[in-house]
Amino acid sequence: MKQTKKNKRGILLLILCLSISLKGQKAIENSTSDIVWEKLNKEKMFMPCVSIQSWATYSMDEKDGEYKDRADISFRRFRFGAKGQPYSWLKYSLQLHWDRLGEDPYAATKGSYPGKVDIWNAFITARLSKNSELFNLHAGYFWAAISREFNTAPWAVGSFDKTRAAWYLRSFVAGKGNGIESGIALGGIKNFDGFGISYRIGTYEPQKYLNEESGRLYTGRIMFSIGQPEQKSYKYMLSGNAWKKRNGITLGVGGSTQSKGQVSETIQFDQSQAYGADILVDYEGFRLDGEYFVMKREAEGFDYFEGEEWRVRLAYNFIMGGKYLESVVCVDNYEGKGESALFKHVGDDQTWDIGVNWYMNKDKLKLGLHYLIQDGSASSNTGDFIGLLCQFKL
Repeated sequence: MKQTKKNKRGILLLILCLSISLKGQKAIENSTSDIVWEKLNKEKMFMPCVSIQSWATYSMDEKDGEYKDRADISFRRFRFGAKGQPYSWLKYSLQLHWDRLGEDPYAATKGSYPGKVDIWNAFITARLSKNSELFNLHAGYFWAAISREFNTAPWAVGSFDKTRAAWYLRSFVAGKGNGIESGIALGGIKNFDGFGISYRIGTYEPQKYLNEESGRLYTGRIMFSIGQPEQKSYKYMLSGNAWKKRNGITLGVGGSTQSKGQVSETIQFDQSQAYGADILVDYEGFRLDGEYFVMKREAEGFDYFEGEEWRVRLAYNFIMGGKYLESVVCVDNYEGKGESALFKHVGDDQTWDIGVNWYMNKDKLKLGLHYLIQDGSASSNTGDFIGLLCQFKL
């Protein structure tokens, strides 16, 4: 009798559990039917990118042991990879580089990156606000930028190359000439009527300065635009030629700081800082951009290191035969003083660049002819040269 009652109770309990399960299943189906999955943008999900810049140069005023009076043809830059925007709020970039292919070591051109295949950048950008460009999160391997030249691609500059003075700043801040390191950053832009503001703040971990006591690198940059905006929507990298379509001024300030970092196996700095300002003026095809930045580093038991870099670049756009023709004059200068043990580039480095560029499809297809005058003690290969560049971007 007792066993029968237990069986009945068990059957009733089983029926009750099945009933609850069926009602729960219906509730889940009703709730999940309201979920809207993010739609994948298949057209923009994967876009291959290839960028090539070829140089033909003739070096002059040869100096024994450094450079000779002779011609050289090389691929200064060869970048390839992919970028995409799989979702409306998410972008990515992945690029490899194989720069300085075929470069003559006895040419009067200064090297920037090793001639081997390696990762150039690899990062994602997520827009955090649906209806605003104010908050964009970057994460991965990208530029620890604090200045205008730092934040501008070599394809976009009007001079024959990005200035050597800015190379010293990138090397000082991030430990590498390209200024790219792993990190995370936040940036955004807001444009008003006749005024705009944009910013970038980030933190990185430069491998060059890494040891068990190293502090993180912190960077920041803010820009104010007056007149027409420099950027209508937020982009991490800055554009170059405005193609006679902008009348406006952009003022920027930036800086970086890092406490504790290894310079060599036996030397560690206590504090490293860089800070400065830059300007861009666009008016009726005329373009002026320049910057001035200071670098300081201290270490216990050593004297200080202090450096400064500056540049001024003037350009003007003509329209001839339905194409843009740009005349350019650029001067840049670097000077480093103090302990070479804290930053090995002690001395000076100066370049004058006079040239003309012919844009057949904006900076996607470009020819340039320039004459460069170089001098200084902080770098080798400081001879003069004539350079012809051909640039192609897919």
